[in-house]
Amino acid sequence: MHFEKKSLIWDTMEKHPWISVLFIIILQSIFTMDYRSLWFSDEVRYANVYHQMKDAGHWLVMYLNGVPYPDKPPVYFWFLSMLDTFTPADGISVFFLGSAVSAAIFLLSTVALARTLGCGRKTSLATGLVLLTNIFFVGIAHYSRMDLLFGSFIIWANICLFKGFHTENSGKWFMSAFALMGIATLTKGPLGLVFPLLTAICFLIWKQKLKLFKNKNLLKGFLILLAILIAWVVGALLVDGTSFIHNIFYKQIYQRAVSSFHHEEPFQYYLIAFPLAWLPWTMAIFAMPLRKLFKVNHWVEVIGQRKNTLTDGRDWAWIMFISGFVLLTCLSIKVLIYILPLFAPLAILTAKGLLGEGTNEPVINSRRLWIGVAGVYLLLAIAAPFAETFFPFDFALKGMSFTVLIMGLGGLALLAVKNSGGKMGLLVMAATMVIWIQPLALQTLPSLDQLMSPRQTGELMKKYVTQGSYPLAHKIYSGIFSYYAGTDIHETSDMAEIESILKEKDNVILVMQKKYYDRWENKPDGIKVINEQFISDRPYVLIKK
Repeated sequence: MHFEKKSLIWDTMEKHPWISVLFIIILQSIFTMDYRSLWFSDEVRYANVYHQMKDAGHWLVMYLNGVPYPDKPPVYFWFLSMLDTFTPADGISVFFLGSAVSAAIFLLSTVALARTLGCGRKTSLATGLVLLTNIFFVGIAHYSRMDLLFGSFIIWANICLFKGFHTENSGKWFMSAFALMGIATLTKGPLGLVFPLLTAICFLIWKQKLKLFKNKNLLKGFLILLAILIAWVVGALLVDGTSFIHNIFYKQIYQRAVSSFHHEEPFQYYLIAFPLAWLPWTMAIFAMPLRKLFKVNHWVEVIGQRKNTLTDGRDWAWIMFISGFVLLTCLSIKVLIYILPLFAPLAILTAKGLLGEGTNEPVINSRRLWIGVAGVYLLLAIAAPFAETFFPFDFALKGMSFTVLIMGLGGLALLAVKNSGGKMGLLVMAATMVIWIQPLALQTLPSLDQLMSPRQTGELMKKYVTQGSYPLAHKIYSGIFSYYAGTDIHETSDMAEIESILKEKDNVILVMQKKYYDRWENKPDGIKVINEQFISDRPYVLIKK
């Protein structure tokens, strides 16, 4: 029988898993509301979209740099507006508060999913701690994007679908599920409805319960989904006409699915990227009895239990993860951030494997796991100073000594408690992440602003624009300078148009990648480079006439 030493801290947290995980995410985020500039590329673009919505009144169809922006629906920007209105947050703190609140919602949604799938307080708490100690999740919680809010709606749609299939009063659950799918779709896109529906279909096929699809409440829910989406489409048509809708359905949905014009990656992309994103919990693979996966008897037992209702929660979690992973792998467009909804079921399965659930013993060897995680922490601590040595820029990374020290001490602490069971290791990891994120967010990340943020170039453009210069950009990622420039920028890929504008206008401020400037033959007279900034992975030059 599995036995762990009693822990007063754990026992207290286990009594209130929701409050415990919320308290930890608050500790990770509360001091990081206004600590750095907005970064390339999504943060500055979404900030510009938000201000175009607020200042120009584009509430149904989003605009970027003064033109329709079909990539993103409006719900996340409405969410930011609500925070802006009802909290003291102001300026860029609104965007970081949006990230923190989205992370908290995602975290609580995952705990709610664990409870819905039959997990007790112990596993539910552990599920939240698994998320809170995943490096990728902690990073996204401090980056302004809509993916965590998007994932939260997907998780709640799964909760409602599961409850709908397991209760006689299924109407409210199915209608709620489809309403949430509609809201998810209007947060980021059609994966908001594809993820939950695919999970439900695969679950019913696995359980041989396809007759449940005859439930009339499913049709009612589907009609609610259609009503939500049609209402937005009609509004978009009235505001911006048919070209916007064609862009959404053909370019943003169809082309991204079958032949992406952007972020196209090889089939095996997620097989490589996902294990890296799941660190340090990827080390659980080396602490599991993988040999049983190659035994026929194991799979015979699994198949034999598929009609057992006692395994419904476990099966839903596995199917939610596997079906979602296969779907993403099959899409033409592949972006690492798309995997976030899969973190919820995987966190639940990891927690159950580590601590056991009910009469089921743990299947993850906690001693091996903590040694593996400690190895990851210590490797990061050792590698970081070397990485700083080879840092190819003329500015120093601040706070690295503190982050390295904390990560190293966390690794040593895990080695010290490696024989104390799963609970103690989880607490050590949670404490390590809370302490580690403080110097990282308050010192190290802000020191990267001049590399990661277009603020320097954008604010220089703003200065010249206020003096009467015409803002112009050649072949850039649309909208990356507009927020800090404080104005729409004329963007073009046509060099002949650039030369024509320079000939017609006396005062012009032009930004372009340095490689295009170097290739520019017969440069017009009267122009000069007034600033050069390396942003993300390439240098940009600011040219004044």
